[in-house]
Amino acid sequence: MYQVGFGDCFLVSFTYDEPLDDGRSERHMLVDFGSTHGPKFSRAGGPSVVETAAARIEEHTGGELDVVVMTHRHRDHLSGFGDEDSAAVITRLNPKLVVRPWTEHPDLPRDATAPLVDDADDPRLRFATNLAAGHRLAERVETLTRGARTDSTKGHLAHLALDQVPNPEAIAFLDDLADKAGGGEYLSAGMPSRISERIPGIGVRVLGPPTIAQHEAITKARAEDPDEFWLGQLGAIEGLEPRLLDTSRTASPPPVDPGPVAWIVDKLARQQLASLQRIVRTVDDALNNTSLILLIDAGDKRLLLPGDAQIENWSWALEHAPPPKVAEYRALLAEVDLYKVGHHGSRNATPKSLFRLWEEGPGSQHEMTALLSTLPGVHGRSAATAVPRGPLVEALDRRMGLVRTDALDQEMGFITVAAACRGDEPFTVQPDV
Repeated sequence: MYQVGFGDCFLVSFTYDEPLDDGRSERHMLVDFGSTHGPKFSRAGGPSVVETAAARIEEHTGGELDVVVMTHRHRDHLSGFGDEDSAAVITRLNPKLVVRPWTEHPDLPRDATAPLVDDADDPRLRFATNLAAGHRLAERVETLTRGARTDSTKGHLAHLALDQVPNPEAIAFLDDLADKAGGGEYLSAGMPSRISERIPGIGVRVLGPPTIAQHEAITKARAEDPDEFWLGQLGAIEGLEPRLLDTSRTASPPPVDPGPVAWIVDKLARQQLASLQRIVRTVDDALNNTSLILLIDAGDKRLLLPGDAQIENWSWALEHAPPPKVAEYRALLAEVDLYKVGHHGSRNATPKSLFRLWEEGPGSQHEMTALLSTLPGVHGRSAATAVPRGPLVEALDRRMGLVRTDALDQEMGFITVAAACRGDEPFTVQPDV
């Protein structure tokens, strides 16, 4: 687990008793590679966190990477792929398979300038079009709020919008990487994956995201939002000017008379900011619900890697899949050994129904380890909305060994946990190497 500030970057490595067909006795899978507000090294002019992570990935893989997984299209999960120097390192590692959620398939629209025509009956196309419009909306909000102070409402909105800017450089790089590897893989719940072909001896189950046909709830982060919600909102904010969102008393106010009129202008600006924040959070929720959820078996060990999946995504595996599958998935999830904490410790990414399997179910005595990549103070304006969420962190720490990136020394930059594939010994933190 690499220290990338607010973001995810995980290298999952498997070692074998005997060399495989290519003479190597290791296989490596990179799961996400991004950051939004990562710390720099303390030395002046030092590399960014993604540049540092790239160099360490090259070292830790011995110069060869087998699988790249991008769980979803949020900046804090893919920005490293859009950084020229870091991307060059990943290219050198020659990954053999690039895995993304079904919503990233190149046949689906990745940009939208208008709603689909009324007779467009493919729900995948309609969903992808609206998702692309959400990206454009976030890009416009980021432009409106660029340069805002980080301690202001406008600053928090700027951070939230920035994470959802489309990242075309990163997507283009991953497309090219997939082409060089002979084609990418775009997974949905229940699909088989070629990951186990590249990493022999492991089992891979895809628990999310579901397709629209499997679980229509993923199409709406808010039940009352109509299909063209974001496209309509995008049109409404295109004409906004940054000065109309400025509530700072130190900034130059709009040309209005003093007294009640100035108060009204300030009040309207705050209402506009609140409205934009709600809209951008809706886009954020929808993107998180496209996250891959991977459940990996390696011998007696089970790893759960859910990206930023939120409840609409999770609910398919935990509740809405065919009953035999729900029973199977819940039994498997109850025996997880290593949990990559969803959405940096957000309250809506570790469902209570999932946590109860670990705390109250038949596996409640089963030893677990959790990895939390996070940076407090980036998202959330109160204890109720903070990321990471305090009560969740306390519950995780109570139930399992919790390892956090924000507790790492910046100069070290990574932490390793390891376990034997056979036997009951849990994952443990390894000495710094």
